[in-house]
Amino acid sequence: MSQMHAAIVAEHGGPDRLRYATAPVPEPPPGWLRVRVLACALNMLDVFVRRGLPGVQVELPHIPGGDVVGVVDALGEGAAGPPTGTQVLVDPMVNRKALGEDLPGGLADYVIAPATNAIPLSAAAADAPVYAALPIAYGTARRMLVTRSAVAPGETVVVLGAAGGVGVACIQLGKQLGARIIACSSSRAKLDQLGKLGADELVEVADGEFGAAVWRLTGKTGADVVIDYLGADTWPQSVRALRRGGRLVTCGASTGFRAETDLRYVWTRELSILGSDGWRRDDLLELVSQVQTGRLAPVIHRVYPLSEVRDAVAELEDRRAVGKVVVVPDAAS
Repeated sequence: MSQMHAAIVAEHGGPDRLRYATAPVPEPPPGWLRVRVLACALNMLDVFVRRGLPGVQVELPHIPGGDVVGVVDALGEGAAGPPTGTQVLVDPMVNRKALGEDLPGGLADYVIAPATNAIPLSAAAADAPVYAALPIAYGTARRMLVTRSAVAPGETVVVLGAAGGVGVACIQLGKQLGARIIACSSSRAKLDQLGKLGADELVEVADGEFGAAVWRLTGKTGADVVIDYLGADTWPQSVRALRRGGRLVTCGASTGFRAETDLRYVWTRELSILGSDGWRRDDLLELVSQVQTGRLAPVIHRVYPLSEVRDAVAELEDRRAVGKVVVVPDAAS
């Protein structure tokens, strides 16, 4: 059986549980295809999967990595997908499961996915890291801003955790929509970079407090939209930072799921609390189009070879990255 290099989680735990090793090259079942990976972008989900997600059973050993660009290498029986040799972006969502979370992912030389998940790209191989940055972070951001909260020109949008992949995407896509962006981060250096990306106002939250600054910056009326995927630690302030008729949008809760909500603000200000779950195929197609036409340039923090995958993940886990960290097979680095 042919072997490939891969990042493998053999058991849940700390950074040392992720190792660079060999694994069998996967064979695509009927209706699926195999992709030779050119680039795989990282997400905090990869860290959570390695640590172990409450209530989520991951079959070990496991290969993380959900955001994949590569070249179709083989087609399973009856697969009606792009022909071999086609460069594709792989939609990570597979029947409400996700590559790299529930299914083996793309931090490897090869990955398999349903043929219908492959989106053909007319791009050079050198552009693979740019397109790999799109699905989870930019797809999630687009659904929150466009579909769920319907951000309109001139509205004020507060982005918490703004230096991460989803946060940076919210800044870029929010500016496209004509919004005023208030970016919040615990790092002054990161905020300076976010200002260069288009954030209109910068709030340093080293002490965890951002609500008072948002209230002041909005003339004591509150924001139209708050993007909060941090959860328990920030939720009470997020509720109070909204104007009458404002929208609070969440796609996750990295600081905890049990968040306190002061319902007096919800009814007196007639607030809307909106959940946003991932992305849809239309989101990815629009994002690909924006990159191809030069309307969007995803922010790449750094590109690492697969053999240095622990260092790549540490950029996210230690919160050093602004934008996306991307991993490429060693032969392509």
